[in-house]
Amino acid sequence: MAQFETVRVPRRGFLKRAAAVGAAVPMAGGLIAAACNDDGADAANNVDYKDTKTPAAAVTAASQEEWEDIDHDHSAGIQQFLDNQESPLTKGKGNQPLEWTMDGDVKVFNLTVDEVEWETEPGNIEKARGYNNMIPGPVIRATQGETVRINVTNNLTESTAVHWHGLFVPFSQDGVGGLTQDPIKPGETFTYEFKLRNSGTHMYHAHHNSADQVNRGLLGAFIIDPEDPSTMPQYDKEWIFVVNDTSLGFTINGKSWPATEMFTAKLGDRLLIRYMNAGFMNHPLHLHGMPMLITAKDGWPLPQPYKCDTIDVAPGSRYDALVECTEEGVWVFHCHVLSHAETPSGFFGMATALKVEA
Repeated sequence: MAQFETVRVPRRGFLKRAAAVGAAVPMAGGLIAAACNDDGADAANNVDYKDTKTPAAAVTAASQEEWEDIDHDHSAGIQQFLDNQESPLTKGKGNQPLEWTMDGDVKVFNLTVDEVEWETEPGNIEKARGYNNMIPGPVIRATQGETVRINVTNNLTESTAVHWHGLFVPFSQDGVGGLTQDPIKPGETFTYEFKLRNSGTHMYHAHHNSADQVNRGLLGAFIIDPEDPSTMPQYDKEWIFVVNDTSLGFTINGKSWPATEMFTAKLGDRLLIRYMNAGFMNHPLHLHGMPMLITAKDGWPLPQPYKCDTIDVAPGSRYDALVECTEEGVWVFHCHVLSHAETPSGFFGMATALKVEA
């Protein structure tokens, strides 16, 4: 018979535990209930969270001191997030544009694969891996019909390979270590070259020991603009929104709340959000205040775009969403698996905001 014990877990510990089991149950005053079988095995996955009589799901009433602490912690975390927009709380920033050169009619990019110490939230430095020393890796951007050459130099302590997720490429360029190519050994450089045949929102990521390498940061956005711009919905601003989980915690563009970056737009702007999930888990991403018009999935335009305020982005998936910025204010934007975004100590992990200014 299962026995239950109540343990107090700080926000960072909650994040790690939630990442390990896929969900966790927040309790008043920073408590979560851990279920253990008689033999000590974790039985959390056997708990019926819909049954409020189950000890692991029952939220106890908070004392005055507890709820005051909860209020204080929520407000303090929000203030940290706002401060982060004025002066970053953490070192490192991903998603930077990758520069290129021309060799005849070939567009040439250079990627390094690096061991990185990456700060996901203030004071939390992880032993991670990144392309060009950043997480997510730099944004590769080119136009449909162009030929690209991508030189990849491996600075890791193990082999790797790079897969071009969603792109039409020759088999020899697909980047699966041991199948389409020999793995890129430490210290070696491998050159990929292919013509860009399909436009849209795509990714690149490691495909050798990928469960470890991708989750520790080897992922990036690959945006292919259409040869005919009129086939693409018009927009004023673009937000590349990459989510990941588990090894580095719940992150948006390589950072966890309060170090996530708030996106800003003007009232009346049309915002294009390019969602990408490189993690292990589904993340239903929810924007407060305004609906999204989903226009493409996995790089392919939808024949019938549809409106929603929550889009469930499965691992490997990409979505394009248009937001008409009609409502002024600061609108929370978070994963709606709430154990990925909020604890009794306030927001954490996969939470940010969209600020719409007049």
